[in-house]
Amino acid sequence: MVFNSLKMWIFPLIMTSVSLYSNLDRATAQTIYPFVGNYRTTVNITPISGNVSQVFEVGLSDDAPNDLGLYKGLTYSVIDDKGNLTFNNNPEVFGVKGFPLGYIVFGGGANKLFGTSDATASVNFKTLKALGSGIVNITDGEGIFKNATSTLLFSEKDIVNLGSTITLNGLALVSGSIKVPQEVPEPTTIMGTVVVFGGLAIGSFAKRKITAKKQY
Repeated sequence: MVFNSLKMWIFPLIMTSVSLYSNLDRATAQTIYPFVGNYRTTVNITPISGNVSQVFEVGLSDDAPNDLGLYKGLTYSVIDDKGNLTFNNNPEVFGVKGFPLGYIVFGGGANKLFGTSDATASVNFKTLKALGSGIVNITDGEGIFKNATSTLLFSEKDIVNLGSTITLNGLALVSGSIKVPQEVPEPTTIMGTVVVFGGLAIGSFAKRKITAKKQY
C-alpha cells in the first residue's frame, strides 16, 4: 500500500521534471531588442599612405533606444580615381601596417555595443556630396547588451568638405535587431532536483511506514 502511494506521488513529479528537462532545448534563450536610430554624423578622412586613409566617425542621435544615442568609430578606407571608397577595420587589408584595428562603439553610459563595420561610399567631387551604406557587425556589449550579437544595416548621406583631411557631415540611419542570450537552468540542475526530491519523498514514506508498524 505504501509503495502504491509512493508511486502515485513520485511518478507525476518525475514526468513533470523530465518534461521540463526535454523542453530546455526548445526554449528560446535570448532577448531581442529592435534598433532604429537616426544619427547626425561627422566623418574625418585622413590620408596615411597613398590612397589609404584613416577614418574617424562620430554620430549623435535623439531617437536611438536604450541610451545608444552616441556612437564612435575607427576604420580605414581606400579610394579610387572615380571617388569610390571601400572601408575595412583592418588596415593591413589595404597593405598598411602599424595602425590599430578599427572598431565601433554605440553608447556612452552603462549600455554599450561593440563591433566593426564594413561599408562602401561614393563621393561626387563636383556636387561635393557623398552616399554610403554597409553593415555594423555587433560582437559584444555591456549592461543589458552583454554578449550581444547583431548585424545592423546603415545608410548615410553626407556633404563633403575638402582639405588635407576630408570631412563629411551628414545623416545616417541605423536599423536592425540586437540579440542578447539569457541564462537558463542547466539540465543537470533540474535532474538533480528530481533526484533530491525523489529521495526525500521515499525517505518520508519509509519513515511513515516504520512509525506505523511501531504503533501496532
